[in-house]
Amino acid sequence: MMKVLVADDHPLFREAIVGALQGMDDDVGVIESGSIAEAFDQVAGHDDLDLILLDLRMPGMSGVKGIRALRVRRPDVPIAVISALTDSFVVRECLDAGAIGYIPKSLPRAEIALAIKTILDGGSYTPPEEQAAKPEPVSEEAPVIDEAVLCRFELLTNQQRRVLELMAQGMANKLIAYNTNVQITTVKSHVSTLLQKLGVTSRTQAVILYENYCRYLSATNRGDQSA
Repeated sequence: MMKVLVADDHPLFREAIVGALQGMDDDVGVIESGSIAEAFDQVAGHDDLDLILLDLRMPGMSGVKGIRALRVRRPDVPIAVISALTDSFVVRECLDAGAIGYIPKSLPRAEIALAIKTILDGGSYTPPEEQAAKPEPVSEEAPVIDEAVLCRFELLTNQQRRVLELMAQGMANKLIAYNTNVQITTVKSHVSTLLQKLGVTSRTQAVILYENYCRYLSATNRGDQSA
């Protein structure tokens, strides 16, 4: 019997995936988890897993960090991301982090089942090019903070995030290098990488995006505290 872990914090979507798996083959057993902590417990308690289906944005750990954390715990089990995001950069980052496939939630149920079957049979799956959305260009005006942008910020390392914070304070590369105790060439490398990760082409766009991201987080935190 094949055994699949479905890790998603939306019960209705987990139910739909379970139904697709059970309808695909009577010999597929399904385990469910609603958070990354539960997923860690499940992979530790089941040494016969054949596949992990992981929602990209899980309570406790989001983005590619969840993929990497599960890969460390169970490098023998393939991981396929199943997500509402179709950002082409995010898809590529997930594959680079070790995912064997990336399945958009927007696919019809039959196509999701087919994608999962392809992976269980030893293949891989990524969304067709027309479904992998290209990031919207960021202008000098206030950009929209959506799920894809949030995920892109989660891809930044701690050092890249620190460099971005100092950029937002108006510091040039030489001063950033002094404040972070690294070489200026290292700062330039961080700046180049974080621009690519955020999908922007200039420091100004990166700072505007970061400031709007901070305002979004602040507003979200206030909403959580008042609830």
